[in-house]
This record gives sequence, C-alpha cells and structure tokens, in this order.
Amino acid sequence: MKATLLIAALSSVWLQAQPVSSAATPKFDVVSVKTCKPGVMVAGGSSPGRLHIGCGILANVDNTGLIQLAYNRYAGGQLTSFGIIPIEGGPDWIHSATFEIDAKSDGHPSFQMMEGPMMQAIFEDRFKLKIHRQTRQGPVYELALGKGPPKLKPLQEGTCTPVLVGRSLPPLASGQHYCRNLVSPRSVEFEGGSLSMLAGLLALILDRPVIDKTGITDYFAIQLKFSPDDSAPARPSTTDPGAPAAARAPDAPGIFQAIQEQLGLRLVPAKGLVDVLVIDHIERPSEN
Repeated sequence: MKATLLIAALSSVWLQAQPVSSAATPKFDVVSVKTCKPGVMVAGGSSPGRLHIGCGILANVDNTGLIQLAYNRYAGGQLTSFGIIPIEGGPDWIHSATFEIDAKSDGHPSFQMMEGPMMQAIFEDRFKLKIHRQTRQGPVYELALGKGPPKLKPLQEGTCTPVLVGRSLPPLASGQHYCRNLVSPRSVEFEGGSLSMLAGLLALILDRPVIDKTGITDYFAIQLKFSPDDSAPARPSTTDPGAPAAARAPDAPGIFQAIQEQLGLRLVPAKGLVDVLVIDHIERPSEN
C-alpha cells in the first residue's frame, strides 16, 4: 500500500479522454514562472481565467504533482482521471524544486482547462517539456465479485449528482451538490459513483492500478474502513475483550479483507494494461 498522503478526489476511473485540439484550447496571454526558495511557501489561488499555483512540485515521489494534473487528471480539459499513473524519466530536480506559476487569460476558461491543456502549453514552452504516454502489460488488481451477493448500498436519487469522467460537469439542481468521493490512508468515503470509479480510488491506495471486473454499472454510496497497513493479518473470529491480546480483533482489517467483508467484493492480483507517462526532455525554466 502506498505510504504517502493520498489525494481527496471527486471520482476516479482509469480512462483517457480524447485530446483537446489546439484550435479549441484557450491560451494564456501572460505567464510568469518563478523558482521558489527552499522552505518558502507561497499561497496560490486560481479563479476563472487566472491560474495561480504557489510553489507546486512537478512530480512527487508518489507521482502526484503538476505534471500529473496537466497530462493525466485534466488532460482533456475536463475531468479525465483521478487515478495516479507512474511518471518515468527526467532529472532529479523535478522531484524537489518547486515553482510559482501565475498565468492570465482574457477569457474565463475553467479550472480543468487551465490545469490541463493550458498548463501543458506552459510546460512545453517554458520548461521545454517533451513527454509521451505508454501503455504496457503490468501488475494490476481486478475488482471482482465475491462468493456471495455484493453488499452495496444503491445511490438514492437526489442525494448528490455523480461526476462523470470524460464529460463536463452537469448542471446542478437547486440544493443539489456533486458527489464527494474521498480517499485517505484509512477509509474510502464514496458518496456516489460507479464501481469503475471506486476502482480508480482504490488504485490511489494500493501499489498498482485496479480494474473493475464486476460487470455492475449501477451507482452506489460506499463507506469502506480499513487498516493503513495492507499486511494486517485477518481478524480472528473472537471479539471477546477478555481474550488474550493476540486473539483480539484490531480496529479495522487490512484493505483486502475489508473489501470482502464490507462490500462483498474482492481484489484479485492479475496482469493488465498499465499507463505510464515518460519524460523525454525537460529543462529548468527561464524566469520572468
């Protein structure tokens, strides 16, 4: 299981949207890129038409960062994926140096457009970034049905509006909100979405992508609690507080057992197609 702090996400699925054509992509009129001094934090804060990133890192050791945003999560100018894919190549400084980016557009492009295709343009112009995406055979987990019926709670109509990957955000009815699907080292709070989206969230926790093989397309609300250590042993059957410590159940099982017990599903190790972002060339930016 990944030991780093995980990302809070609206929804997730391993899916690549169609690229946005250059003619349809808005451009920033003014772009400022500055290297942040070590130990100095700069507050960011974007708004429609203005991208302001305060001391962002290009690629963390856990593959999160600005390159992941631009070339995966919002690569299509909308929600493309909340799954994290590996980033390979590039010099060591992309994992440690941070940059303040302040860019303005005359129009009012969305956050997803600015942090996706428009930030790609900044990387390619100011950082001379050349990057490509590969698909390889690699280790995955398959999210599959368990031996018994699934233990899934259907999403009640009107509870929240699911966010659909590869599509613009749907309009909200009065008093409605988008489904908030969050992941942490100890839980998945899945307010509403499909099992394919759940598989994407689980991939943020585990050491490999998760592919939905359940065949179920309905939407569900899920609360999953588990130990942050995926090597946690299976819980013993007794919960007697007077039993010896070795026989008492921990607060929560490991994630593999939790998925079986709480959802009636299972994670099966397998081989499958895995996406990778490969950096071919990148330079430190010239500042202004």
